[in-house]
Amino acid sequence: MAQPANAEIERAFYIAQECKRFTDPRAGDKIRAICREIKIKHNIPNMEMQERPNGTLYFLMRGRANDVEIAIALLQRRLTTERRQASADLPEGVSALTVENLRRHDQELAVKRQFGCAPCDSTWWKKVFQHKPVSRCNKCHVRYDAIPRGSEYGYGRYTCQHCGNTFTGWAQYNRPADCHNCNNVQVYPIDGSIGPRQSGPRMRTRNVHSCIACNYGRDRPCPAYRKVLVASTPHISTGSTVSTFLTQASDLEVEYREAT
Repeated sequence: MAQPANAEIERAFYIAQECKRFTDPRAGDKIRAICREIKIKHNIPNMEMQERPNGTLYFLMRGRANDVEIAIALLQRRLTTERRQASADLPEGVSALTVENLRRHDQELAVKRQFGCAPCDSTWWKKVFQHKPVSRCNKCHVRYDAIPRGSEYGYGRYTCQHCGNTFTGWAQYNRPADCHNCNNVQVYPIDGSIGPRQSGPRMRTRNVHSCIACNYGRDRPCPAYRKVLVASTPHISTGSTVSTFLTQASDLEVEYREAT
């Protein structure tokens, strides 16, 4: 069970001889200087460091749980050859700070969203961060907020709740289509199924597009076939986004290397 952040704890850990970053004649002075810096900066009341006869570094720390965990992470990051915290010493539920873990975290936060620029009559899909779904138009370079989820449109998948027929076609989440199998006219797209048209061969069918926007096939062409059916609103930056490693995937490795 994880300790409360303000609980007083005592932790001991070791850095083996083969894992030590500093091995030159001045290694002891460098290690002690790093320990003093971390002790002062992170309010560690008691920090003991000993170098055993076999070259192993022994540390014993007492202080608040949160401060001790941070100090251990920094010591292992600055004093070991791998420059990262040992997995066994990580707090519960926390992963090591590595480029691979940052990329995985980046992918978990990324979602595919739709954007539409009315002046350029352009629409596109892009993977963006959940906390900031913003993209720039390639033609006019204006930054836009994503189209609301409920208004996204494109090619989607339907499943008729009456007969179970599954079909694909032009779709928008808030517009029902009709099923050509049983003539049910209240079939909505499956959640998460709408996206851009996929390349490759398509199944041919005699059935024609039919949705509520074109009065179920009576009005041609369908008004919903406009390229920009729903336009994005220009993004207004509030300056409230905190700078983190989560910038662009191509920058992650550069930032990580600079930090180390």
